[in-house]
Amino acid sequence: MTLDSKALSVVNDAAEQYVAAQGILMSAVAKLGSTVEGAMDLLPEGIRGSLHDTLRSALEQAFKVAILNMDDEAGREASKGLYRLLGAATGAAGGFFGAPGILAELPVTTTAILRSIADVARSKGADLKDPAIQVACLQVFALGGPLDDDDEADALFVASRVGANMAAPRVAEMITKVAGRFAITLSPKIVAQSVPIAGAVAGAGLNLTYMSFYQAMAAVMFTLKPIEAEFGREATRQSFIDAVGAVRAKKVTGKKSVLP
Repeated sequence: MTLDSKALSVVNDAAEQYVAAQGILMSAVAKLGSTVEGAMDLLPEGIRGSLHDTLRSALEQAFKVAILNMDDEAGREASKGLYRLLGAATGAAGGFFGAPGILAELPVTTTAILRSIADVARSKGADLKDPAIQVACLQVFALGGPLDDDDEADALFVASRVGANMAAPRVAEMITKVAGRFAITLSPKIVAQSVPIAGAVAGAGLNLTYMSFYQAMAAVMFTLKPIEAEFGREATRQSFIDAVGAVRAKKVTGKKSVLP
């Protein structure tokens, strides 16, 4: 089924938001003067060894606290500013103590981000009691890392393949996979926060950036879901990927690109 003009307009707007959010995160990472891969090598051995386990446990706990215990009043406006302030505060606290404070801060930051993602989903009319929506919220953590390529646009639609009766072992498996991606995405932030006191400034600023980034990814995903429900996954997916390509081409050429 082909998307109508109204749906295409929504998809184009979502693509603009998606590319803009990635650009902001990439700029923040670039200012640190290292690639994601280099950042991982710079992490203290103790933190590097326990980072994935810490984030996996944090995601498991966040899933229970931030989603399963959140009320499901669909359509309520998302409190994006509040969560950004909370993210900045936790980043500053973790960075103040340097490396020892990082692992203590990550579960709090992870829970705040996931709760904000669920808040955005709810504001878009999503039913937080729906297991597929719960998994989609979790899936946002795996999207659009700072050095990823256009294939990430396709990843937005992975969650739509998840059945409503997804078993607990499958959720646990997804959390493990998401934690690996999330660890890579967060590694520049962790390196920047590893210096005591000075890391507080970096932690606050980067947490604000990451919170804004994941809020934008959630907004994109849950904006596209009604389009997907009406026109089908494949048609919506291809339209979105085409729109992302057009937006990126426009940025390169400086010319306005309009999809049919």
